[in-house]
Amino acid sequence: MSIMPPTQEDWRPRVILAGGMIGLCLGLLAGYLYAQLAQESGGPKKVPTGNLVKLAVATIGLVRQAAQLAD
Repeated sequence: MSIMPPTQEDWRPRVILAGGMIGLCLGLLAGYLYAQLAQESGGPKKVPTGNLVKLAVATIGLVRQAAQLAD
C-alpha cells in the first residue's frame, strides 16, 4: 500500500466539507441556545430587526476572515 501525496483536486472537497460541517454545528448550537433561552423566558419573542442586521454583519465578517486564511 503506497501513500500518495495529495493532488491539487484532493483538498478542495475536504475543505468545503469541513467548512460545511463547522457551519452546521455552529448553526445547530446557535438554534439550541436560542430555543433554551426562549423556553426559560416563557417562549420565543420577536427579535428586533437591528439585532438581526448586527448578526448578519458579524457573520459576513467571520466568513471574510475565514476566506482570508488562504492568503
